[in-house]
Amino acid sequence: MNKNELNEEEMRLWHMWKGSFQSIFGRVIKEMSEHTGLSEGDYGVLDRLVLLGDGSLRQQELAESMGWDKSRLSHHLTRMEKRGLVKRKPLDTDRGVQVIIATVGKSALDDARPIVSKAIRKHFLDQLTDQDIESITKLAERTKTSCKVPPP
Repeated sequence: MNKNELNEEEMRLWHMWKGSFQSIFGRVIKEMSEHTGLSEGDYGVLDRLVLLGDGSLRQQELAESMGWDKSRLSHHLTRMEKRGLVKRKPLDTDRGVQVIIATVGKSALDDARPIVSKAIRKHFLDQLTDQDIESITKLAERTKTSCKVPPP
């Protein structure tokens, strides 16, 4: 068989893996959004600002961490600014822009985190055995070297 093609079993496995992830992720995002009004993108921006930048990141760094292009992030940040979740300010030292989590954004993130945690536990972690966790951990460690995975 050609290494550039997948057989039926390999394709089935791929679709099962992808579908399972999308299903779990979709349920987590749905619960978060219903309870907080934040979108997946909103949460991703706010979470990264706090985790990676202690509340503030250069816009380019934020885009790279999310795997988004500059234009997509810029449009999203404009919508978030209108809702008071973030602020942007030009950097004095160069042409960059600093994105800063606003008080409203920090409060929204603080409200969302326990909801996200509960949903992850319900839809994913509670379904796993210790052996499942060990296997998933090994798989993630082995496959992360073959692709760059953005942080949460």
